[in-house]
Formats: sequence, C-alpha cells, structure tokens
Amino acid sequence: MKIRVIIMCAAALLIGQASVLPQANGQDSEAPAQAQATSEIDATLFDIPEGQTASFYQDRLQKLREAVSAIYTQDQNNPKLGEILEKYNAAVVKITKALAYAEDADENLRMSSFQSFTLMQARDGKLEELKTIYAQESSKENNQKRVVWMEYLITVVSLDLACQAGDEGAIKEQLDAIVAKLPDDEQVAAHIEEYLQLVSMVNDKLSAEYTDMTLGILKNSDKPYYQQLAKRMEGKARFAKLVGNEMLVEGVYLDKTPIDWKAYRGKVVLVDFWATWCGPCLGEIPNVLALYQKYHEAGFDVLGYSLDDDLDALEQFEEKRQLPWKTASRKLSLEEKKSDDSAYTDLTSYYGVNAIPTMVLVGRDGKVIDTHARGEHLKELLEKEFPEEKAE
Repeated sequence: MKIRVIIMCAAALLIGQASVLPQANGQDSEAPAQAQATSEIDATLFDIPEGQTASFYQDRLQKLREAVSAIYTQDQNNPKLGEILEKYNAAVVKITKALAYAEDADENLRMSSFQSFTLMQARDGKLEELKTIYAQESSKENNQKRVVWMEYLITVVSLDLACQAGDEGAIKEQLDAIVAKLPDDEQVAAHIEEYLQLVSMVNDKLSAEYTDMTLGILKNSDKPYYQQLAKRMEGKARFAKLVGNEMLVEGVYLDKTPIDWKAYRGKVVLVDFWATWCGPCLGEIPNVLALYQKYHEAGFDVLGYSLDDDLDALEQFEEKRQLPWKTASRKLSLEEKKSDDSAYTDLTSYYGVNAIPTMVLVGRDGKVIDTHARGEHLKELLEKEFPEEKAE
C-alpha cells in the first residue's frame, strides 16, 4: 500500500539523487539529447553487498541512477521497465540503509540517508517496520534527531492508513493524539499543516473541525513560532470551510484586466492554482484540456491562477500551449490596484495554499463543490454536474 506522497513532498527532496527519476510529462518533458539509452542494464548494479565503504555505496547509487534514468527517459515502452524500476527501488533501500549506518560516513550523510531509507518504508505503508526502527533508535544515546524523524513518519503513516480506510474513528483518534501534543511540542507544530491537509483529502468536516481547534491552540500560545504559524493557519481554516460556501476570487489576468468573478456565475468553474515550474501542475493540463473541450459548451470553464514570478516564462508557455481558458497572475495582481485603489488579495495566503496544483471546483451558484478536483476525481465530478454529456 502506497502512502500519498503529497503529504511528504518536502521530505521527498531528501532522497534527491537516490530515487527520483525524470518525470514523464508527455510533451512537457524533453529527454537529454546526449543520453545513451539502452534496453538492457548491467544486472550486477542491483547486487548491493554489505560491509562496503560509504564511497562505494555512493558510487553505486550514482551509476544505478544514471543507468536507470537513461532507460526511463528514452525507452518507456521497454517491457522490462517495471521490473527494472522495482529492482532499482529495492537497491536504493539497501544503499541508503547501508549509508545510514556507515561508520566512515559523516553525520550529515548518515542522517540524510537514514531519512531517505525510512521515508521509502513509509511510502510503502510499512508501519510495523517503522515502529521497529523507532524502538531501535530510541534505545540509543544522543540520537534525538532520528527519534524525532521516526515519530513524524509513524504519525504520517498511521494517519494516512486511517484516511485510506475511511475510518473516521481512527482518524479522530490520531488527530486527538496530535492535538494533545501540539501545545508543547514544536516538532508536532512544524508538521500540523501536513496532517490536516491529509485529512482534508477524505473528510472536509473533520479537517475544518481540527483546523479550528489547532488555530485556537496556536493563537493562545505565547511562542513566537506559534503566532507565525497561526497566521498561516487562518488561511487553512478558510480553505477547510470552502465546500458549500462561496469563494473569494479576485486579481488580474495576464493582460492586466481585472477578473470579473460574477461573470462566471451560472457556469461550473475550475479554479486552478498552478505554475509553469510545477511538474504535477503540467501533468494535469492534458486532463483538464480534454474535459474543457468536452464540457465547455455545456457550461464548464477554467480560471488559472498562476504563481509564476517569471512572467516572461509564463507568457511564453501560454503562447506555446494556447490554453483556451484565461490565466490570472498572482504577481501582477499584487502589483496592480483595484478601481478603488485598494490592493488585491493574495489568494494563496488568504486560503493557505502552499502546495500546487490546488484545484477547486465551483458550482453554478458560486458555491464550492470540491477542493481536490484533480485527475480522475475531476472527471467524476464533472460527470455529475453534466449528466447529459456523460455518454460519448
């Protein structure tokens, strides 16, 4: 069982050169011109012996990544690709585990490798294995960093498993335990947004309830960090209550004309927070484009809200892709003024949007239908909104 990786995006960066391979984004992805792809790979690279030096494991990791990356990038029709990737991931687990305990490695390398190794266990939902590692690390002296990291991973996996099972009682039990630690534990506070975001994917009501509860604790604290976090959480609290309510949408399009949000009333509208530098955002475009072409005449529209600071890159992307819907710019919106000379609201801060793509589906009456309108789920939502268009 795979844990939803969105909740550990920041942590995933720790793996870096270990397990991250080039993304397959169709026409948005270009293979390196000089890569030498082959449909075969040296099988001995997957053989990871024990008791080697840190430099041996680092060298093996680099060779593995280069070999597998070449195949993944240029030969995605290779019938052996699935088997190769499975062996690759297994080898990476062995390598990072070896580096995590290598005596000749420096502490930074050992710690980052430990995080990578255990993160991969977490992604596979291996809760009992994580608990065993936690017990082992807790018994050692001067090991606080690893213990804190393991507490985080165990919390993420336990909560995610409860969410995937749709077990409201188990979700509440996990959240109650988290909230109980929150007043005195800044490590818990550092990840509270992730925990609540995870719950919001399956239960808007619980997400809103515990976001309010968390916000109250943070506001009542005299810790400076908690006060800063409370300001961010105010946006999260608004976002958690969006379903069934109207959404504030304002700013300016790329041509600097103001968004007329009232003009969208009577349509089903997808508000897409995105950026040209965001791989997952670009990966959503073909799906949204196909649905736009299918449902636009029936009353479906899209409003892109770009987080790009590089407006030249955004304009070049828009010119190249010729997207049929309008795109607003956060950067331009914050630079422009309303007709009454007041500033436009930064929608990302107002709604606590700190991960993209964030895709919100708004109904004909202006009230939000869903705040996680991506991929297949968006298709299902639109089939409900346009039942007469469902049949091909």
